[in-house]
Amino acid sequence: MKKLSLLFAIIALISTPSCLMKPEKRIPAKITFTSGTVLHNGKAAQSGQAVRHGDIVQTGPRASCSIVIDDKNIVGMREDAILVYKIKSDDALIDLKRGFLGIIVKNEKNLVNFRVSTPTVTASARDASFFIGTETPDKTYTCICNGAILLRVKGSNRDERYAAAHHRAVYHILRGGTVKEHPGEQGRHTDRDMEKLAEEINVRIDWAKAGQ
Repeated sequence: MKKLSLLFAIIALISTPSCLMKPEKRIPAKITFTSGTVLHNGKAAQSGQAVRHGDIVQTGPRASCSIVIDDKNIVGMREDAILVYKIKSDDALIDLKRGFLGIIVKNEKNLVNFRVSTPTVTASARDASFFIGTETPDKTYTCICNGAILLRVKGSNRDERYAAAHHRAVYHILRGGTVKEHPGEQGRHTDRDMEKLAEEINVRIDWAKAGQ
């Protein structure tokens, strides 16, 4: 009787949904370049080091870092930047806490709803190159370098589309509890800066073509 009860218990255990669930597919990402002081979860980062969901990457003064995600997507961190890597198989989020990022998205096959969030705005992109960062906690700068992205300001449920063949910049500034858009200019990055990122993942930016 005891053996029979044990058998039923084992069958019940292996039949539960948790046992039948497949392991979550991990989106491969790794640090491919570091210059200066770069920390990965508080320790010195190394080129080739894997980056996983929940990891924190930080650059110091005059430092930089590249993170390649799923082969044809890259995040280039500028100095004094902090990000939390929250990309997984069913959601793709970079939580930017401080600093500036150059980003190229070319392989969105496995990146579900790729986004970069700041305190004032969230940018989502497919097949685009853009530059985004926080000048202050209440002020985000975004440049659509090439392609098209969607921007959603804090507290809104509506996306606004922005497209450019060769740089279009905007600020989103929080004042009095409301985020307002202001025109910007290309700054803190050049064509060559973005082209260098593209070269790291063996893609080319077509400056004559805007996003669809």
